[in-house]
Amino acid sequence: MWAAKSIAVEVLLPKTVGERFMKPALQLFLPLCMLVLLLLSPPALSQSFDLDALKRSVDQAASKDRAINKKRESEFRAKQKAEQTRLNNMIAERKRQEAISTRLENTFNQNEELILSLQEDLKRELGDLKELFGVIQQTASEAQEEYKTSIISAQYPTRSEELQKMVAKMAELTQLVSIDEIENLWFHLQNEMTEQGKILRYDTKVLVPSPDPEDPDKTVFNEEQRTVTRVGVFNALAGDDIARYEHERGFILFDRQMNAQYRQASKALQSASTGVTSFQLDPTKGALLSALVREPTLGEKVQEGKIIGYVILGLGAIGVAIALIRLAMLQMTAGAVKRQAAEKTASTSNPLGRVMAAFEENPALTVESMELVALEAIQKESPKLNRGVMVIKIIAVVAPLLGLLGTVTGMIQTFQAITLFGAGDPQMMAGGISQALVTTVLG
Repeated sequence: MWAAKSIAVEVLLPKTVGERFMKPALQLFLPLCMLVLLLLSPPALSQSFDLDALKRSVDQAASKDRAINKKRESEFRAKQKAEQTRLNNMIAERKRQEAISTRLENTFNQNEELILSLQEDLKRELGDLKELFGVIQQTASEAQEEYKTSIISAQYPTRSEELQKMVAKMAELTQLVSIDEIENLWFHLQNEMTEQGKILRYDTKVLVPSPDPEDPDKTVFNEEQRTVTRVGVFNALAGDDIARYEHERGFILFDRQMNAQYRQASKALQSASTGVTSFQLDPTKGALLSALVREPTLGEKVQEGKIIGYVILGLGAIGVAIALIRLAMLQMTAGAVKRQAAEKTASTSNPLGRVMAAFEENPALTVESMELVALEAIQKESPKLNRGVMVIKIIAVVAPLLGLLGTVTGMIQTFQAITLFGAGDPQMMAGGISQALVTTVLG
């Protein structure tokens, strides 16, 4: 009965955007639903199945889907219209900006031509003044660079900046320097020459180096107010300390002091008010003093020898101690021998007395036997007199060999530094060479 029935359902959808997707899906979905219902429904209910209700349900669903698709289509078209409007505005803005760019480029080219023309007019109008301004600019430039390292700038800290502004103004070629600026340059040059021949004493801030409490290997600088004595443009003294000048930080004290002779001359100069005072002047403006204060002391030179140097010094101390002890004992023995030579009775408290006692104990011996007895007595005294000499001989042989060992190890260290860092930096090789030479000298 069911096989004889045939059901045909035709769903008509409007020509919309979703037609391609909805119609094939409905054509496949509806027959499947009918087949499932026919298979699951009992024969008693199959006759009362309402096809019209099913068709109405399908029409309602299709109508609902059409409304949703129509709404989405309208929204899409509205967005498309808005984006199109935005695109048109951007294209119009780009054209406007391109027109502005073209106009500005033409204006720039015209201004460049105008500037070149005006510069040519300026050069022609300046004439000989151009050479004069060139000399002024060069002089001001050299002066402001020199004043950055001059210790006189500690009293006139703004003069370098003033000249720098003047040089920048002349380099732009937009303004001419005024008479006041030229006179200011002349004043600074004259003032520098005048101050070179003066010895002045004034109070100023200095930076004092000290070890960092957290890291002793680092140095921190504390600012203090001190009286500084300036010797021309060469040296600056602050009590027992020597100061160097830096443009950014001012006076900075050396981390080490000079020797006692230089400090004595420094104190004499600072305390003098009239007359002539002898003083060791540094014509390099502190470069030589910076090198001299870093010259290693005797203790630092010994430390450069490291372990081998300390061993050599230990052996040397032992040898000197033995030599001093033996010298004192030999002096005492020599005095006892002299006293024994002045006496007629032999005493066993000195070597000469013990030799004489050997004669006195055997007075009846022949001359040959007496020589043998004397030789035997002298041989007994010789080890006591030569005690410690062998140790000194060993030290005298070992110490130069240890010095040679230090030389070899120092050169090995130097070659390792050359291998790692190259030969371009002498400071990297100085440690090994110093060890080699110091141990050689100590040995």
